[in-house]
Amino acid sequence: MKTVPRQIASLFARHAALSGFSVRGRDDVPDSCRRSGGDDELFVGDVGISPALSAAQYAEIFDEVLEALSDVLCEEPAAAQSLRGRTFARVLH
Repeated sequence: MKTVPRQIASLFARHAALSGFSVRGRDDVPDSCRRSGGDDELFVGDVGISPALSAAQYAEIFDEVLEALSDVLCEEPAAAQSLRGRTFARVLH
């Protein structure tokens, strides 16, 4: 997966405040983070939002990031490997 999945590109189109986020694998998160068990787990981290938003607005964007990743994985289960370790960021022109 070399291109940005349409579900993720759509996040940046819908949320002007979203600067970027990273997708991490099981070994990339601190031991203090709760895990549910599988080796294929993905975690969202380093969510950049600017300007600062309310906690509710942040939660809404975070939930949409999770939903977009879930949609990508539902359409292409093998995408987990190519998503892990990637950072998605807004492109400024």
